[in-house]
Amino acid sequence: MILLLHLCITAPMLLGNERPTQANYSVGTKNSEQDAENSAKEDRVWLLSTRQLVSRASQVNLEEPQFSVSLQTGENRFQPVAVNDFLDALHERKKAVVYVHGNRFTASDAIERGLLVYENVAKHSIQQPLDWIIWSWQSDKSGILAHDARLKALRTEGQGLYLAWLLRQHTSRKISTTLVGYSFGGRVVTGALHALAGGSLGGVSMGDKTIQGAPINTGLIAPAIDSLWLDDRGYHRLATQNMNRLTLLYNRRDAILKRYWLIDRVQGRLALGYTGPRSFAPRADGSTLPVISRDCSNAIGVKHDELYYFQKSCNAGREIAKLINEQPTFE
Repeated sequence: MILLLHLCITAPMLLGNERPTQANYSVGTKNSEQDAENSAKEDRVWLLSTRQLVSRASQVNLEEPQFSVSLQTGENRFQPVAVNDFLDALHERKKAVVYVHGNRFTASDAIERGLLVYENVAKHSIQQPLDWIIWSWQSDKSGILAHDARLKALRTEGQGLYLAWLLRQHTSRKISTTLVGYSFGGRVVTGALHALAGGSLGGVSMGDKTIQGAPINTGLIAPAIDSLWLDDRGYHRLATQNMNRLTLLYNRRDAILKRYWLIDRVQGRLALGYTGPRSFAPRADGSTLPVISRDCSNAIGVKHDELYYFQKSCNAGREIAKLINEQPTFE
């Protein structure tokens, strides 16, 4: 049973391996093929760490969170950058991706995984220079697996609020943003979109500093969230208010997510990353959320490991690249 609660990466594969305004967007035009080929050379990779911050929702600082931000300047080298300088730099290009890793990642694991996912996405001809942001949160191994999974589930609420703060900054600076989350990282992503739209996490909301109608393209890989949290009565029900489209990669044979209900000890609870699409609340304009989904069980089998989604026929890199290329931009 302990093994089946292990919402995490597998070490061998790694080593081999959380007052409404209406956002105004339009779909950007495509660059030339030559620009697409050269864009990766101009990409920037950022590391945004919240590991030093409290993750309890009731204690998060939503006025001026002290994120630790750095820019990759070479292989295994990152240069610290002030948060405002980071946001100003993103504003120059106005197109960013935030990638949120799953459970049981150390700080170095998060960097390694974030870079690996970036490389798998960037090879699919992103159509303009990209700012890739690795969201590093405190998900290191902590005690026995059952306790660990429940602790990290609680931490995703504070992380969702922090990410909602960042998304609000992006919107005010007209930075179009694509979100990608794996496992508990998916829980952070949908929680952030929910909080951004005015929802609460752990009893805490963004107050009157919220946004509805920001059509953010969202990619969820084996998300460790309740399969009905995104419906019109779910815990993250307002998340779709800030989604343009959703790509969901899931696995109906995932041996870890099959036991998702053990986190809250409620029989019958199923993970979205296990069931695939069920029910989704409408978008801000009342329209149906476009969802592209794929059951990757034939390629992955029983494993709960993100890298299989990229290395097998599921081809997560290509799907995320599509989300980025089709991300609506501000007018």
